[in-house]
Amino acid sequence: MSPAPAAPSQAHSLISQAYALSVTATIRLAAGVALLGVAAGWTALRRIDLGFILIPILAYVALAAAALAGRHQPLGRRLALVMPFFDLALAFVVHQHGITRFPHYAASWAVSSLGVFTLIVALVGLSLSIRLVVVVTLLSVSAQWLILRGPGITLYSVLVATFTILFVAVATSSIPRMAAAALRRDAQAALTIDSLAQVQAQNQQLELLQREKDSLLEIIVHDMRSPVGAAMLSLEYLVLELKKRPDRAPLLEATDDAVATLNSLSSMISQILDTSKLESGRITLRLDRVEVRSILERALREANPRAASRSITVAMEAPEGLFAALDLRLFPRALEVLTTHLLRHTLEGGRMLMVATGDSREVRLSLHSSAPAIPAAQRDRMFDKFPGADGESRRTSGWALGLYFCRLVVSSHLGTIALEDVDGWPTSFVIRLPGQPRSPAGIFP
Repeated sequence: MSPAPAAPSQAHSLISQAYALSVTATIRLAAGVALLGVAAGWTALRRIDLGFILIPILAYVALAAAALAGRHQPLGRRLALVMPFFDLALAFVVHQHGITRFPHYAASWAVSSLGVFTLIVALVGLSLSIRLVVVVTLLSVSAQWLILRGPGITLYSVLVATFTILFVAVATSSIPRMAAAALRRDAQAALTIDSLAQVQAQNQQLELLQREKDSLLEIIVHDMRSPVGAAMLSLEYLVLELKKRPDRAPLLEATDDAVATLNSLSSMISQILDTSKLESGRITLRLDRVEVRSILERALREANPRAASRSITVAMEAPEGLFAALDLRLFPRALEVLTTHLLRHTLEGGRMLMVATGDSREVRLSLHSSAPAIPAAQRDRMFDKFPGADGESRRTSGWALGLYFCRLVVSSHLGTIALEDVDGWPTSFVIRLPGQPRSPAGIFP
């Protein structure tokens, strides 16, 4: 099985580390070659035997060349971890031996040692871990103190050298890491901006699809209204003609039922379009201060014919002088949808009661029915757009879009609708509305 690819940030870190190791290996080899040239030139020009320097430097250059050549191999990477200790050992041996053998050049050896140890610490800080940087820095400071103990080297000079090495260690180890962190933050910010741009593009696409869906829905509703309206006109004309023929009473009754059915179908078509507009917040309510009793009386008049055909008793209890802020286009239709559904689920010979109570702060409309009770586990889904149609929820799927439309209308009035337990009634829908006229804060689905 092939290994999983590294994450982008991890891959970037590995590439950066490999590049740093390559750079430090190159600098180490170049410094070794330069020191070898200086030592050889000094030996040739001054005729001083520096064999004790040339041989270790030559061996070091060979080792540095091997580390550079194998930097991409596992052995080369492991060698890069131990090269700083070879650096320290070579620098300490050469400078310590030089000061001992040529004490009159002690100051020169001191300056040279400080430069070499500083370079070693800088190379480690640029390429290796913090833990290794700390170890190499402590060893460099210790070696520097041992070298500078010679005569003529003041404590002040030793302290300056120490703080110089420490400062270089902090700078070379922290600045590259802070720069890398800044680069990672920039990369993350760029990724976030790109993600936001993609999300924005997706939102724009969704908005376009929503507009297209709304346009298609309006076209469908318009095309559905036309044949329904034509059928209603024909049936209404037929009703007028049948009323002139007393012997056609059964046919007149059937025609009245057909007209009522077409009226319900027309309301359902309007309800589909208004549901879409309520979901998207494209309906601005026109609120009027309305007496609640008149709204219930209207709902009662519309429900009585359907109730009488199934021997269902419908009553109303509402005080006078109880007002609420209502949109007379939407709220009566929502109340009609609710009463229609209740009548549909109420058994023949059952009862319904519409009750209005409240005060200036809250109005409560209760629609009670002797329809079979709905299990508590299914009540939370009853007002959803798609309450489900599997298992026991098939019992409530008949309510479907109607209750969802009622919920949207009531919510747009800053009210709530719920199925509650009321003594003596298996099924009770309760609508709570603000008692004082006020503009709704918004429409939520």
